[in-house]
Amino acid sequence: MRHRLFFTSFACSVLLGCSGVDEPCPPGTEPSDGACVEPCAAGTERFDGACVDPAARYEPAERIDHDNVVAFGEALTRLDLPDPPRSGFRLIAPPRTLEPGEEVETCISWPFPVIQNTLIYAARVYATPGLHHSNVIAKPVDDAFGPNPYPACHPGADNPFSKLPTVIPDVLFASSTQVIGREDLVFPPGIAFRIDPTREVSTNYHLLNPTAEPQRIEVAYDFFTMPEGALVNEVAPFAMQVNDFLIPAHTTQEVGASCRTFGGSVVSLMPHTHQFSERFGVDIVPPVEEGEASTVYEDEGFDTASDIRTYDPPLELGDFDDFRFSCRFNNTTDHDIVYGIGENEMCVLFGYLYPVEKQVVSYSEYQGEPCNSFQIGIFK
Repeated sequence: MRHRLFFTSFACSVLLGCSGVDEPCPPGTEPSDGACVEPCAAGTERFDGACVDPAARYEPAERIDHDNVVAFGEALTRLDLPDPPRSGFRLIAPPRTLEPGEEVETCISWPFPVIQNTLIYAARVYATPGLHHSNVIAKPVDDAFGPNPYPACHPGADNPFSKLPTVIPDVLFASSTQVIGREDLVFPPGIAFRIDPTREVSTNYHLLNPTAEPQRIEVAYDFFTMPEGALVNEVAPFAMQVNDFLIPAHTTQEVGASCRTFGGSVVSLMPHTHQFSERFGVDIVPPVEEGEASTVYEDEGFDTASDIRTYDPPLELGDFDDFRFSCRFNNTTDHDIVYGIGENEMCVLFGYLYPVEKQVVSYSEYQGEPCNSFQIGIFK
């Protein structure tokens, strides 16, 4: 039976192009729903018979979410934003001007607007130069403090780990380091994470002006939602990191850990490092008796492009597989580099997987020490 299925697949793809017609598709076309069609333009995908922006895959023809923009501070003058999602919402950070070399790490918060659908399948950040990174999360309103004083935050509002496992935060978006322009996270069709609009949104907001001139930094986020009936697999975020390390001046060193997973299907990966990173790699390491490690992510050097990778089909993890991640840092300074901001570094792996009960948080307290993994998804 296996050989028969293989032959059928081979004949379909090579002889007939799976087009449902008697002849292969002509050059310059491809099969789709029983017909030969022109390929979609770069940056678009074919969905329900049309070429669409993947982030607009489930956008309705008519707007269903109207008062869905939450903004604080002055009006934007540098970002030219499109219309907000027709199904979903937009959050806008207060613009801020930084002097040459200035660095700021703070917290910004927003209430959720009223929206109809609560499954996010795509997220996007728009940023001028100066956004080092932002981790956008949602947590319940703190009983002790009440709602955040938007756009400011109560203490700990942007800390995703402060009340685990009692409070497991939603992670709405984590941007790549120092990204400029637009960055998208778009899951494959049928995949999304769920939000709770009774919570409130906050972000660990890290700005850096590396230029010799003052910079006005503007940042906005779009979140695209889909109807319940479109959901096939609900995902949850996971994170792994090395909490501390030491890289002496003028040395190159590897920092990383091998962390236990609890299985699941991984649909996205993203590293977080700073300007001294020369390489970030991720391997899936099965138990010794089950095979060899395989590299699933590799990125060379530091730049302002997006580091988010999505996987369709997903990366399949066994219940006892490890994620081994490593960061190679080249310390070109005259001082030691440790975990932190400024002229320091971080070595973090972030992503999304399903089913949600496989959600994991892992950390190594110090470089070279064992990794501790916790299956927090079982508490959802």
